[in-house]
Amino acid sequence: MLLLPLTLMIFVILLYGYKSTRKPRHFPPGPSWWPFLGCAPQVQLLRKKTGHLLLATSKLARKYGPVIGLKVGGELVVVVHGAEAVREFLANDDLSGRPNTSLYTFRSWGKRLGIVMTDGDFWAEQRRFLVRHLRDFGFGTTNMSTLLEEESQELVKYLQRCINESEAVVNMHSLFSTPILNTLWRMLAGVRYDTDDPKLAELHEILADMLKQVSMVGKTFAAFPFLRYLAPEASGYNLYMDAHRRLTDFLYKEVDDHKQTYDPEYPRDVMDLYLTVINGNAKLQNSTFSEQQLIITCMDMFMAGSETTSNTLSFCFLYLVLYPEVQKKAQEEIDRVLGRERVPTLSDKHKLKYVECVIWESLRMFVGRGFTLPHRSIRDTELCGYFIPKDVKIVGNFYDSLLGDQCAIEDPMEFRPERYLKDGEVVVPDAIMAFGVGKRRCIGDALAKGNLFLFVTVLLQRFNFSVPPNASPPSTDWEDGLTPRPKPFQVVVCER
Repeated sequence: MLLLPLTLMIFVILLYGYKSTRKPRHFPPGPSWWPFLGCAPQVQLLRKKTGHLLLATSKLARKYGPVIGLKVGGELVVVVHGAEAVREFLANDDLSGRPNTSLYTFRSWGKRLGIVMTDGDFWAEQRRFLVRHLRDFGFGTTNMSTLLEEESQELVKYLQRCINESEAVVNMHSLFSTPILNTLWRMLAGVRYDTDDPKLAELHEILADMLKQVSMVGKTFAAFPFLRYLAPEASGYNLYMDAHRRLTDFLYKEVDDHKQTYDPEYPRDVMDLYLTVINGNAKLQNSTFSEQQLIITCMDMFMAGSETTSNTLSFCFLYLVLYPEVQKKAQEEIDRVLGRERVPTLSDKHKLKYVECVIWESLRMFVGRGFTLPHRSIRDTELCGYFIPKDVKIVGNFYDSLLGDQCAIEDPMEFRPERYLKDGEVVVPDAIMAFGVGKRRCIGDALAKGNLFLFVTVLLQRFNFSVPPNASPPSTDWEDGLTPRPKPFQVVVCER
């Protein structure tokens, strides 16, 4: 009696396994797909050989072309390489969605929430609210300049204390997280933290550990859901969930503090305004405003507001200690234009062209080691002549257009800010899409650019940065993750 059901079950498994190896017609080329696993084993093997997922997919692109089609477990993934193809991808509204797989809903109680990983009308309404009211509290205005100047000076004071306490050797890879977070958090939640706040430092480290395990092509426990039950530790599920739980606990406390003290008539920050809208819409069935949505939006801003800009600054100072002649040249320009006493402001940016070039070169080194945030095709469409079915994940790989040996940039691995100076003006190649293209362009680009300019200028005006005595120069290798960041490194900081 059991023979027929067993035969049927084996037949169904074999049929499903066979179908899982079949590619959609005109789908981008790539490695062959194994039953149930897709091409995950081939990609993982290449990742081990090259050291990075970024380099693994770049190697595949050299074999299959700039648009490659992968399957990780049951998920279709398209990875786009080269400036022209990446720009076409980012400008295509049909590819402007965000993935709706479990990896992006585990963190938000099984719902699609937040501002970074949502799309459609929900995303549009939440984005409009956030941008409008962040501006009310200084975002993109002269008040923002004042706020950034204050935070950059607080970092100067912190480094001076380190020097006075004979702690001139500083962990540069983690120096910027809290000061950069403050520049956004003060507008969003009216709160600032000390640079050496131990609680926040611990939270940043937890996030860093979690983010460096999140791959743009897929996460093991998301691609193979059963692993979160069979191997929750090895698959990264426990780390991922624990980091998010700690961050939501932290954010709930911030929201509870606001609920106890806010006055709807006199909002102090964006969080106050959001709570007012929640209370006003309490009886509406279809409102996109909720306390859970506020928490996940704050989580998005927490990570976006600290990770990308602080990692870019880490790459900047990594290269400034490796290229001391660049550091000296930038300092000479600052001394000539500002002197050593006048505090820099955002209005000085157009006067410090070489410093601006240093920043763009740092952005190239940061962006070129990473992927775009993942997108989703919201309908069947085409990309570079290939068929992209609905609900496929798409990511862009910036390595080939900014750092690879086939990119259009001369000596791409060299840190050479002069490459952007053309007839005395700063000219940035189209390939450096540091803040995205199209409707998903970063809403915080003005804040990020302001942070980068002021922190670099202020620190170079006041300090010298060098490799510690008897230490090897820091490595230019990086850690994979949601965003790339340098491997941990230290520098000696001394006042000029």
